[in-house]
Amino acid sequence: MATPRLNFDSSTLPIAQLESLKFKANQIVESIMALRATVDAGHQNMMLPWPDILSKYNILLSQTLNFSNSLGATIGGANQTTGRVSNGNGGQQNVSPYEKIALHLSSAASEKEADEIALLVRTFQLPEILKTESDAVRRLAERMTTRGSLGVMGAVPPPVSSFGTARKPEYEDVLKECGEIREQHDRMVNRAVRAVTMLRDKYDWKQRVEVEVEEPEELEWDPRMGMPNGEPQGVPSLNSDDDGMDDSQDGNSDEDEVEGELVRTPAPQTPQPTDSQESMGMQVQARTPTPVNPMAL
Repeated sequence: MATPRLNFDSSTLPIAQLESLKFKANQIVESIMALRATVDAGHQNMMLPWPDILSKYNILLSQTLNFSNSLGATIGGANQTTGRVSNGNGGQQNVSPYEKIALHLSSAASEKEADEIALLVRTFQLPEILKTESDAVRRLAERMTTRGSLGVMGAVPPPVSSFGTARKPEYEDVLKECGEIREQHDRMVNRAVRAVTMLRDKYDWKQRVEVEVEEPEELEWDPRMGMPNGEPQGVPSLNSDDDGMDDSQDGNSDEDEVEGELVRTPAPQTPQPTDSQESMGMQVQARTPTPVNPMAL
């Protein structure tokens, strides 16, 4: 048995506006994925700079606001597509062309597709998101005088006024208190910005971190500077090929100096006898008897 198909005339739909909404919805999805990747930071134990996260969040907020304005916009015209209806006073007013559009499947969808469609057309929040939002509302209500939306709905006892009477707050009271909280936060931010500005102007931070570059005349003089191959003139290089010859020449000159000193050293002189020593020698020689030759006798 063939699957029944519905006959639908697409000419009655604002195709151009729907394509524009589709493009804007895809932009929002891409912005959400980019913001999620920025917050996750590659699953590392770190957090990217706050300006980067705030920039992507502002882009997502702007796209969502634009999408919401497009859904609430009306289209002028005279046909049925524009949604021109009677206002009960003989006149007509423009309504959004999307109010009477219903989604109909042209063919049976699989279980996976049905689950995806259910997520798209659901009017309730996901349980995790609903719990997070409820916790945020509860924490905010605990710090507000009007108790926020919980006080309006009567979930908590109404606050007592300065006259001792309890009055149930209205949404206008909650909005007024939220405006006061926002103004108080803005004043706190302005004071913090002024404090940082005064601290910046009090100290010349740029001068504190500036590195002074020494002038050439302040540098220590190096004889190797300005010389070819970075070596002073008149000083033999330690890497030259004549090192061995220079060393041998130096050794020969040292030996010559030692030999010259040995040659020039005067010979030891025999001490000359004095006059008294000479007279004593003559007396000893006179006293010595002259030997006699026995053959002469």
